[in-house]
Amino acid sequence: MEYPRFLSPYGAIDKSLHHLPHWEQEETCVFVTFRLADSLPAEKLAQWEDDRKVWLEAHPRPWTDEEAEEYGREFGARLDKWLDAGFGSCVLGEKENREIVWNAILHFDGTRYDVYAFVVMGNHVHVLFRPLNGHEMSAILHSWKSFTAKEINRRSNKNGQLWQHESWDRLVRNAVHFARVSRYIARNPGDSGVPVYIKKGFEALLAV
Repeated sequence: MEYPRFLSPYGAIDKSLHHLPHWEQEETCVFVTFRLADSLPAEKLAQWEDDRKVWLEAHPRPWTDEEAEEYGREFGARLDKWLDAGFGSCVLGEKENREIVWNAILHFDGTRYDVYAFVVMGNHVHVLFRPLNGHEMSAILHSWKSFTAKEINRRSNKNGQLWQHESWDRLVRNAVHFARVSRYIARNPGDSGVPVYIKKGFEALLAV
């Protein structure tokens, strides 16, 4: 297992923008949330997008660290709150579907990436991981989503889009940020009984 590596201000960052900004830095820990296509009501997403456009106009890139942190608080936290409300079909609430995602995430653990923590909720997934050996975060996410969509649709005798195309991702800045994300993942299920994965050796982070 590789030790967690955090965002370096001196390292190259691959930045892309679709509807959401995406930053990648080689073999740097990242916190990712990906969700089902029907997990958020259209009217909430429309309001979120309107507010985000106003904020972006007032904060042109490149952002300072403080602006990037504010963006995460304003827009990432709002999405997380809505996801936790349990909108949509919540097909991941079925044990068999949850296990498909769980097993897919762990399949290349230690070879293509190191997974430190994750949880599969009813309509979304949180993962804290580090890409390895030249594998890119975007390719890893595509692999997880493509494989699990096929398997869950086949099991459910359905077809069509399962996952929202884009994911929300944040590079992990330091050990404090790493610990905070780990605790957030661990606490996300509340009293629901949904299992949480924490890599062996990192359990102490949850006690802080």
